[in-house]
Amino acid sequence: MSVSDREPKSVLRVLFVCTGNTCRSPMAEMLFRRLAAEKLGCRDWELRERGIDVFSAGIAAYDSCPASPEAVQVMKECGIDMSEHLSQQVTSNMLEQSSLVLALTERHRRALVEARPDLSERIVLLSRAGEDIQDPIGGTMADYQECAAQISENLRFWVEDLLKKDS
Repeated sequence: MSVSDREPKSVLRVLFVCTGNTCRSPMAEMLFRRLAAEKLGCRDWELRERGIDVFSAGIAAYDSCPASPEAVQVMKECGIDMSEHLSQQVTSNMLEQSSLVLALTERHRRALVEARPDLSERIVLLSRAGEDIQDPIGGTMADYQECAAQISENLRFWVEDLLKKDS
């Protein structure tokens, strides 16, 4: 079976969106990869082979900016290498090709829905409690650690729901 034969039904594409794609959304992307790989009993680089594609972007991102040093450090503390991450601007094409778009704040969600109202059902807030994931940029390492913990806690629910058929 070719990849194109599989794509319509078997590929889950999850897009995380924040502002600049240097802190929150790349941390969410990396943490989701880890949680999904743990759930499926594979390595994160094997997720694509299992029909799962995870990526991140920003609504006001400059292309090719590295992740913030603090975000890289917090992920390193979690055993995740985010040093090669480069930011990217969210595009209409990304939204169209995503099965699920998880916005880090309500403002991000609204901006995406305003840009693509036809895709509003797949654009939701990461926090099911309706809380924004606060931007740690310019804050302390503790702020980044708290942000990563908040993201991770919210991701657990998504991973359980999205991958329950595979367990």
